[in-house]
Amino acid sequence: MWAPLLPPLSATYTRTQPCKNPCQFSQPTPAFPSRPLTPPPRKMVEHLFEDIFTVTRLDPDGKKFDRVSRIEARSEQFDMYMQLDVATEVYPMRAGDRFTMVLAPTLNLDGTPDTGFYTQAGRKTLADKFDYVMHGKLYKISEDSSSGQATKVEIYASFGGLLMMLKGDPSSAASFELDQRLFLLIRKV
Repeated sequence: MWAPLLPPLSATYTRTQPCKNPCQFSQPTPAFPSRPLTPPPRKMVEHLFEDIFTVTRLDPDGKKFDRVSRIEARSEQFDMYMQLDVATEVYPMRAGDRFTMVLAPTLNLDGTPDTGFYTQAGRKTLADKFDYVMHGKLYKISEDSSSGQATKVEIYASFGGLLMMLKGDPSSAASFELDQRLFLLIRKV
């Protein structure tokens, strides 16, 4: 069956010279901005914070709960100090352990916001790259100028009652907002 070849609707054609052959046309000039042939690159998950930490102490104020330990850790790149409650029955940690910690607003690899519902759709998420994941809410951001040195910022978050305090340079807190929902992801290095 014969089908005529039609030009794309978004293109117009002009003659290159006086017409001897009516089929002699120049390259199409788009009437509208053309769409790329390939889809736009996927947006990657934007991390609010990422660094490698080393555990310096466990339970500095004594062990309060059987299954939870409070760790103190110091980061390598941004020199941040962190206190974090970890369910050590599920994810054991010891002094001297090194781990990567990421704070992200979503687990979707394309950066789309979470719906708030968990689905077992079998799709890949950011959580697949980590060993320990918690979901929580940032409830307090404050400045600490008591050390006499440069002003530090303190970021507080709660993950279902497990608390985190991250303290360091104020430029590290630029992307955080009060009452922001976030994911904390940990992987040992």
